[in-house]
Amino acid sequence: MSIVTKTGDKGETGLLSGERVSKTDPRVTAYGVLDELVSALGWVRSLQPSGELVGPLKKIQTDLFRLGAELASVKLDPRWKVTPIGPKDLVELEKWIHELEPRLGLPKAFVLPGGSPCSAALDVARTTARRLERKIQGLKESKIYESAEALKYVNRLSDLLFIFARYEQKRAGVAYEPV
Repeated sequence: MSIVTKTGDKGETGLLSGERVSKTDPRVTAYGVLDELVSALGWVRSLQPSGELVGPLKKIQTDLFRLGAELASVKLDPRWKVTPIGPKDLVELEKWIHELEPRLGLPKAFVLPGGSPCSAALDVARTTARRLERKIQGLKESKIYESAEALKYVNRLSDLLFIFARYEQKRAGVAYEPV
């Protein structure tokens, strides 16, 4: 089967659950931002971050594909064997934060992004995660998608990506630039 289906040529796309919706549908917008985030994390991995971050980054990308399935369907079909984002996923993110944060000596101010190529790419991923968080909140407010766990996950993920960015900046030997 070719990637060229022509089914989207009139501005519609299909959700995983079969419904056809406009490409401007809030769900499509949300999982489009999610796709950007997954790709941004792939970019980070291509920059060869610390080996300590590679496993977590791959796991996060996989988690985001699970979240994408949630966003791209009205209801998850049990045949898909997709586990929704849940409390254990948040615990894992928090564990990584708590492992790295004490080693960083973070300033009590905003930090200018750009300390190293890898930390800058992580900051791009972080801001994309923040945008995804806003899109998911919009879906919740519209009663289109109501997973509190997914919203918490993306919020915590942006915190973790900030920590990863500062970790990579420190590893590169570049001082933080507080604002």
